[in-house]
Amino acid sequence: HKGREFVLADIPGLIEGAHEGQGLGDRFLGHVERCGILLHLVDGTQDDVADAYRTIRGELAAYGGGLTDKIELIGLNKCDALTPEQVEDKRAALGAQSDAKIISLSGVTGRGVKQVLRALIAGVRAQRRTEQAAATAAAQEAVDEPAASWTP
Repeated sequence: HKGREFVLADIPGLIEGAHEGQGLGDRFLGHVERCGILLHLVDGTQDDVADAYRTIRGELAAYGGGLTDKIELIGLNKCDALTPEQVEDKRAALGAQSDAKIISLSGVTGRGVKQVLRALIAGVRAQRRTEQAAATAAAQEAVDEPAASWTP
């Protein structure tokens, strides 16, 4: 859709210890700092999706840079390979770890992909509004500053 553009960056290679240089994760974490919203794709076929989620969130927190403060969505992927009961159990396990919106999806069938894209666009817009409001407030503060404090 016109006017609904954003850059999407795939950040692979995040493993336990990434913030310390394990794997390729530390090379990618710096790029995540520039992202306005995070989509955490969790492989639904894993036995413990909550543990996998906690591991990555722990790496983001250990790296710092405000990564854990960013807007986040969780995509429970590969739901085509799960029963409806398994999907609900795994969504509940993830919901116990985060207040983020959880979207069930399947890259293979396309289920939930449009919903994820819509949620990402909404998150990007919210993040941009926040940035614009901060920039406007900073500009107003500069205008309101007494002229006596300015020197050429």
